[in-house]
Amino acid sequence: MRRHYLLAGVALALAVATVIVAVGLRSGGASGTAGATGTESLPSGHPSLAAGDATASPAPSASSSIQETIAKLQAKVAEDPKDVATLLELGDAYFMAQRNDRAVKMFADVLALQPDNTSAKVKLAMVWHADGQTKRAEKAIAGILADAPADQEAHYSLAIIYFSTDRARQARDEWQQAARIDPVSEIGQRSQSFVDLLDGKDSESAHSDE
Repeated sequence: MRRHYLLAGVALALAVATVIVAVGLRSGGASGTAGATGTESLPSGHPSLAAGDATASPAPSASSSIQETIAKLQAKVAEDPKDVATLLELGDAYFMAQRNDRAVKMFADVLALQPDNTSAKVKLAMVWHADGQTKRAEKAIAGILADAPADQEAHYSLAIIYFSTDRARQARDEWQQAARIDPVSEIGQRSQSFVDLLDGKDSESAHSDE
């Protein structure tokens, strides 16, 4: 029974924390992330793993606030198409709205402006993962970590890929690494919470009578 609560807790935490590093989240101390917003908050939900459509309207599950955010960010990009921070935010918002093709374009636009922007590379890889191209995504993030082993966002995202493909032990190791890089950042705190869940710390105290 305790294991059941542990797995349910991890699933719930992932749903709340999101399976992507989403709106406004930036890498902790990684190189090549110039132009990130600096707003280190995660949304309260995550996009479906279904493929997006570049011409489609936001999915029905997309909240009105996400749609409003997209409209505002589109206006900002129209004013300054080279604003990397806004392009990253708009890509994240499209991903949250399950418009994956549009998210890909935004991250590709960032990389056209800043080829070494690791945050854009990680985010793009996570769109690939959501579209079912998991091996491609995993290889891309592994390459990022080979060049930038202290990229917190990359460790966090690789952990998500591992966990979603039933490699919990490897996911734990990546989350632990992300937590060690910067334990006080949003990514660091959430990473540690996943480590604790996988170690059974939260579930054991909450359900010790089960």
